[in-house]
Amino acid sequence: MSKEKAKLLTNEDISNDIFSSFKNDKERIKYMSKAYKNMNLVKAFQVFYNLDLGENVIKNNAVNKVYTLEVGGVYNGIVENFDRRGITFNVPGVKDEIICKENFTDCEMNINNYLLTHDNKLLFEVREKKNNSYVVSVINGYYRAWVNMINDAIRDNNGIQVHIDELVRGGYLCHTVIKQLYDLTGKMYTHSVFIPGSHIVLNIENDFEKWIDEDVIIVPQKFVDYKRNFKTGEVEKSLVGSRKKVLQILGNNNMYDIYSKYTLTQENENVTWDNTFEGVVTGIINSQKKTGIFVELLDKYITGLAEIDSIDLINYKPGDTVRVKVTKFECKEGLKPFVLTRSNKIKECNVRPVFELV
Repeated sequence: MSKEKAKLLTNEDISNDIFSSFKNDKERIKYMSKAYKNMNLVKAFQVFYNLDLGENVIKNNAVNKVYTLEVGGVYNGIVENFDRRGITFNVPGVKDEIICKENFTDCEMNINNYLLTHDNKLLFEVREKKNNSYVVSVINGYYRAWVNMINDAIRDNNGIQVHIDELVRGGYLCHTVIKQLYDLTGKMYTHSVFIPGSHIVLNIENDFEKWIDEDVIIVPQKFVDYKRNFKTGEVEKSLVGSRKKVLQILGNNNMYDIYSKYTLTQENENVTWDNTFEGVVTGIINSQKKTGIFVELLDKYITGLAEIDSIDLINYKPGDTVRVKVTKFECKEGLKPFVLTRSNKIKECNVRPVFELV
């Protein structure tokens, strides 16, 4: 015969005298933890106090979880109050006060409009824990969200827009809008950006001044330390980016299109295509193996070699405009011409065109 299951002790059993069933509080806590361990918080509350809370409450994860916010962590909180003194938050499962002391009075309307379209919730970063209160920063929370977006762009080779402010030694100082903070406040929070001079164009740039005060698209590469406050230890970061990388990506897409047309004509003699292009000379090679000029196709961001006799090299210099036609493609030995991602983005391009002057 099976042993009868022991009856759970509830509030009704011990409400008159908690220690009638236990020697001490430690024994009571040990019993409660073991007896109710297989129930979530709401279910245990329901059984212990003999309450009917309804299925929606019982299955609500926000109610059933108790959180401990970690310093440095970023969370999404419900705004309880927003006034000149700051913002107070509610996070289900957190009993301590959560307060942001940052002053948003100059953009109060923007934030209220933002709350209307974001379920009355804001991101925040926990800065410190004081007694029974968490001190948080909304600005840091949305800055961290922007950093995460930039890291995704670095990983996926996605472009962002930056404004070039000045030319300095080694490249360009620029800035970009921190979109997440702008969407929240309507204010132009910006982040410093640096573009190395060698990454402003695909090949060679002779007029570096012309890019000042221009808006350009770059692919971000990495964050680096820019300025350090030795008194506070705070470090200002700068984002390094490349416009050249953007042009390389565009060039690979154009290369794929031209290579596909070239391959189709090789496989089907009834198919023709216009294989002539305008280009500009970017360099000259004169070696034992090869002699010729490097040509970048205009608006295609593709560079290839047009082989010519060494005696004729004197007739060409960087910047000259020429017309060429594609005669063939060279592919790196042992590699596929193109490697695509699952979303059909070009991951690798292993071919280069060979030109002939027209």
